[in-house]
Amino acid sequence: MFQKHLIPNAQDLPEGKALTLKIENYDFLVTRQKGEIVAYENRCPHQNKPLHWSDQEVVADEDYLKCHHHGALFSPLDGTCITGPCQGSHLKKATVGIEQGNCYLLLA
Repeated sequence: MFQKHLIPNAQDLPEGKALTLKIENYDFLVTRQKGEIVAYENRCPHQNKPLHWSDQEVVADEDYLKCHHHGALFSPLDGTCITGPCQGSHLKKATVGIEQGNCYLLLA
C-alpha cells in the first residue's frame, strides 16, 4: 500500500524546471519533462549528497539535472548520470501518481 503525498503546484511547474520537496526525512526532486512530472530522491549517487547547495535551486533544463557539488549531469528523463564522477549511475526514481488533476508522490 502506498502513502500519497501531494506535490504542491506540480501542475504549475514549467517545462524543464525542477523543485525540491521534503517529505518526512526524505528529499525529492520533481521536474516536468516532455509534459510528464518525474521525481527522484534528491541524492547524488556519487557521495549521497543533495544535488543542490542549501541556498541554491537545482539546475534543471530540458537537457540535464546538475549536481552542484561535483558537476555531475543527469538525464532528467531516466536519472542516468551522463558525465561526472558517478557516470553510468542513476538517481533513484520515485513513483508519481495523478488523481483528479493533482500529482502525488507514492511512497511504500
